[in-house]
Amino acid sequence: MARDLIDIQFDFDALTQALGTVSGFSDRLERELEKGLLELATLIEGEAKSKLKQHGSIDQGQLWNSIAVVPVSSEQVLVGTNVSYAAAVEYGTKGHWLHIESTPGFRNWLKRHGIDNYETLEFFYVEPKPKPYMEPAFEEGKSKAPKIIEGLIQTAMKKSGAV
Repeated sequence: MARDLIDIQFDFDALTQALGTVSGFSDRLERELEKGLLELATLIEGEAKSKLKQHGSIDQGQLWNSIAVVPVSSEQVLVGTNVSYAAAVEYGTKGHWLHIESTPGFRNWLKRHGIDNYETLEFFYVEPKPKPYMEPAFEEGKSKAPKIIEGLIQTAMKKSGAV
């Protein structure tokens, strides 16, 4: 019995072109994903601020203005705030008495809201209800992430000439 011969042909021009296409793809993809991460973080920041506005939780804008995107590395960003009362707005607190003079800015807040115009109060009872803004913003970003990432991969592939 005679063995069949195998005829193999290579298109070296096509192989060279394919090699050129994939050689820079990972760098392009990494750059696109970095941009996408910042885009997603900015979307979450905007959504958090929008939620604050919806809740009517903006008085002088300290919390609003403090929400920011902070790049940690090319693979990680933080979206959040460093305002001390941020968690109380997000999750609410149990009722408690505030000593007005020991709470910076609270006396002015009372006056702006027509409470204690004559500065006779020493304590004020508060019971903040939860007004979530960061967690819903994160969930919104999480739901949009797959589509954003898919688009970034497509962009990287187009820039590499793979599509």
